[in-house]
Amino acid sequence: MIKRTSRKYMLETIKNNPDWSILDLGSGIQGWLCAKTYCDVTDCSEHYPEGDFVQAPADDTPFFDKEFDFVVATHVAEHVPNPEKFLKELMRISDRGYIEVPTPFFDNITQGNSNPPPHGHLWWVSFDDDANEIVFKPRIHILEEAISPANTTVLLPFFEDNMVTRLYWEKEIPFREEQLIFTHIIGNGDPDKRIDLRDKEIPKFRWRG
Repeated sequence: MIKRTSRKYMLETIKNNPDWSILDLGSGIQGWLCAKTYCDVTDCSEHYPEGDFVQAPADDTPFFDKEFDFVVATHVAEHVPNPEKFLKELMRISDRGYIEVPTPFFDNITQGNSNPPPHGHLWWVSFDDDANEIVFKPRIHILEEAISPANTTVLLPFFEDNMVTRLYWEKEIPFREEQLIFTHIIGNGDPDKRIDLRDKEIPKFRWRG
């Protein structure tokens, strides 16, 4: 099961379950305060002097099966080389969790996301409400980067739905990978427009300055 959610609802759920063992997977240097264990591909141990930090990739952790009651994975899915391996790892170490990813639009306009791994993004990650599935598409860059990461927190209260997708899952995480093919459903009786961007060089759209 997977569905859209909010950080507020997730934090309330965690607050109502104080005995949960919580992992922040891909914690970076500012993990969730409610987590018991923090994990990241880079060594961030100095930022968690009172927490249990483990250095490991998000899709290959050293944890036991079902070791945690809840796993937080905030802005991780767009970085992983193998989405299927990553999602299977989430389901292996827990039965429930929270996934947060940038929307494709927000991903494109934020500076730094086109950098090479591990800091850059490899995927556009979205949610198909009809199929209840996470959708991974290879990332492409078609917009000029216009927003610094430092300014994103200023914009978030106003444009949250356009900036991030927030998901809660239990037991299973349905997903699929797709090619760079986009269909625009016109809805007025004309044929749908189909855009195939595979193996094509995309010129960046530039904002007026």
